[in-house]
Amino acid sequence: MACFNGLSAEQQHRLVTYGNLPFGYEPAGTCTNGAEVEVTTVWDLFPGPRFYCRRCAVEYLRTFTPTVSNNGD
Repeated sequence: MACFNGLSAEQQHRLVTYGNLPFGYEPAGTCTNGAEVEVTTVWDLFPGPRFYCRRCAVEYLRTFTPTVSNNGD
């Protein structure tokens, strides 16, 4: 499986919304590495998985800023 950053925006949206990609999909993103680490946070808008290579996972977590609502959610 490709790194999440190796997927196009449409492929990423399908993965996090439906939890899968169509059979025979071709990665169309910027990273050419394979997936190694699954990243999920309590602030994710969608419950679907995101799998990154180690380099992209570290960069994602390094720059991650959770969105906290004002109503305590």
